Amino acid sequence: MKGWEKVKDLFWYSDSEPNEVLIAFCHVVALPSSMIMEFHNPNPLFIIGGVGAGLFQLWAVLFKGCLKYRLIAVQLASVVAIMTVINLFLEGLMEGSRVGWIIILMFAFWNTVRVFKEKIQKDV
Repeated sequence: MKGWEKVKDLFWYSDSEPNEVLIAFCHVVALPSSMIMEFHNPNPLFIIGGVGAGLFQLWAVLFKGCLKYRLIAVQLASVVAIMTVINLFLEGLMEGSRVGWIIILMFAFWNTVRVFKEKIQKDV
């Protein structure tokens, strides 16, 4: 049970900022690389939107630090992660190392929950 308690504490109380930066870098660097290499006809709007969301998230975490902007950024990152997984799945590409995008999606959701919880606690 001790391991599960530690997981629960990490999920609810740990700092999500390092994960937010990691997800942002994934969307700025790995997403366009993956889309360009994996798809015969990649959607430029999706790539630009993903990179833009990643850059916004980096700005929100590293330069602004405001929970309002971090919450918007993690929500955008979650949408980008959902779209990435759906696109890969619909193209039949959700296999092998590409399954890593599901991990990115899970952490994007975790960041959203964690930042939302932090915002509620600090607004009260």
